[in-house]
Amino acid sequence: MKEVKQKILVVDDEKDLRNVIHDILSDAGYEIVLAENGIEGLELAKSTMPDLILCDIQMPAMNGYELLNAVNIQSELKKIPFIFMTGVNTGQYDVRKGMDLGADDYLTKPFTTEELISAVQVRLSKKQAWEKYFSSNIENTRVGFVVLLSNELNLLVMDILEHAQTILREKKETNDTVSHAARVISRSGRRLSHLHENILLYAMLQVWVNDEEKITMFRKESIGSYLTVIQSIINENVHANNRLDSFYIDCKDCALQIAPPDFGKIVDEVIDNACKFSKQGSRIHITSTIISNTLRLSFRDEGRGMQTDEIAGVESLLQKKPATQHRSEPGLGLTIAKTLAELYGGSLEIKKSEYTGTIVTISLPVSTSL
Repeated sequence: MKEVKQKILVVDDEKDLRNVIHDILSDAGYEIVLAENGIEGLELAKSTMPDLILCDIQMPAMNGYELLNAVNIQSELKKIPFIFMTGVNTGQYDVRKGMDLGADDYLTKPFTTEELISAVQVRLSKKQAWEKYFSSNIENTRVGFVVLLSNELNLLVMDILEHAQTILREKKETNDTVSHAARVISRSGRRLSHLHENILLYAMLQVWVNDEEKITMFRKESIGSYLTVIQSIINENVHANNRLDSFYIDCKDCALQIAPPDFGKIVDEVIDNACKFSKQGSRIHITSTIISNTLRLSFRDEGRGMQTDEIAGVESLLQKKPATQHRSEPGLGLTIAKTLAELYGGSLEIKKSEYTGTIVTISLPVSTSL
């Protein structure tokens, strides 16, 4: 992948100095944009979004102070580090004025190549460190809020389920209507618990996909028998448990390079989706092939088939793209499954069957260590 160079906007009315700075910083590995006055510099700042602005103070049309003021009132520009370049006779008042306006540093002309590069490196490294810190704290705050919210939700869910089960256990003292209501409440409570789990996991995945160490650690995990996990999920899934006779499994067992809980989560979401998109009594086919140390595990239902927009709505968090539509709970589940598969170096593909229903194919690396 081609490395993206950091971009520096140099604003100075002295052509020779502009060219010298261009050559020095270009040789140091930066992309340089040149402007001969503040007006041109402001337009180039808006159009090129540099990582740093290096600016002279005394210029015609718009001086350095005026340019800094103009940058500071632009929400998309005001966080760009700004270094002033000034002559040796600049007084303390001028330096203080620039700092009061928000300048990050000063370079006094004439400056050496080392001084120029050092000032640029320091300001860019501080910018990167702040952006990393800010991003990390935003993520931690968001995840912390979701964890707190989901814990409160979980307490409510557990309370609902407990009371529903109490009613169902007291069969002699409840009529059919109350028993039916209790079963509905219990079933809905279990679905709500499933949604609670997905909300929490979705929030955590948004952090994990940006953590290379975490991803490397994930990929060291393995599972000895994936078929055992599939059978367990079928027995435990709310929808699948009512359709135990619907599953047709034609798979060869093997070890996989994925943690058992994460593989179970992927399968749970795929099976749940297959049950919801097909009618009671129709079959759900699970088949597998192994190609080049990769297991391809396919789930085909005989339902109406997911529509094109529904399939398009299932996006991996690793793609780092904003969702293009409102994400419903089923879409959230498959997004989690797809992201988990990719975290382990695999994939999840969805397509409509040429006959009827939907085919979801999970690809995961086979483990050779077990």
